[in-house]
Amino acid sequence: MKNILILTFLILSPILLQAQRIEKHNAGEIINWKEFEINNNKWGTYKIKKGTYDQTIYLENDQPGWKWKTPGKSYGVLGYPMIFLGTSAWNNLVNVNTENYFKNLNEIKTFEVKYDTKLIVNDKKYNLAFDFWLHNSPKVAFETIDTEVMIWEDYNKFNPFGKKQGKLTTSTGQYEVYAGKIFKKELNKGWNYIAFLRLNKRKSGKLNLMEFITYMKENNMIKNNHYLSSFEFGTEILTSTGEIKIVEYNVNIE
Repeated sequence: MKNILILTFLILSPILLQAQRIEKHNAGEIINWKEFEINNNKWGTYKIKKGTYDQTIYLENDQPGWKWKTPGKSYGVLGYPMIFLGTSAWNNLVNVNTENYFKNLNEIKTFEVKYDTKLIVNDKKYNLAFDFWLHNSPKVAFETIDTEVMIWEDYNKFNPFGKKQGKLTTSTGQYEVYAGKIFKKELNKGWNYIAFLRLNKRKSGKLNLMEFITYMKENNMIKNNHYLSSFEFGTEILTSTGEIKIVEYNVNIE
């Protein structure tokens, strides 16, 4: 009997190991991980006129990641698979009856992130970036979006939207600052856009987000009474093919 039990375990163990990988292929699908959501955001695929776009998020042995393959032609940003924390801004205001913001920007004292990734990608257009949304109301919804802020840590063959405004030196590196006004015809909606482009590209490191927030306040780019809906980390994908594995990801916001 003992030998039979051992043999049964040896037969089943490869199946158990395979079951530790979860994959999601459809747009908007989510995998829960710790306090975060891994979101298969394919917001730009409507622009594809020819060819197909494949994007998959996964969780393997408690390690998240995603992989993608584009048609190869440039249609702009096709997707932003990401790690999501907070409240979604993409709801209608009519469905928001109470205050639902993630954090009041004026009350945040600590805002830090540490990340480590393994990124394999071909020599085409992409970035590795943080993204967060600021609202002019404690009722977070699509209608109350005021400003989108991005921090580009790694990128290839394209630059942020907007005009160059200056340079920010932080405790972990230098960033060029871009700003502009985005208007989406298909959404009939516009918002302010601010991007920090890291000069010394990297795929792992630490960030003190308060340094970026202080810079924007001191340069009158944002106001104190803004509300943070979400904080995201992902890859904007244009023409590249690749895969990223998240080795470490921690956010401390108080």
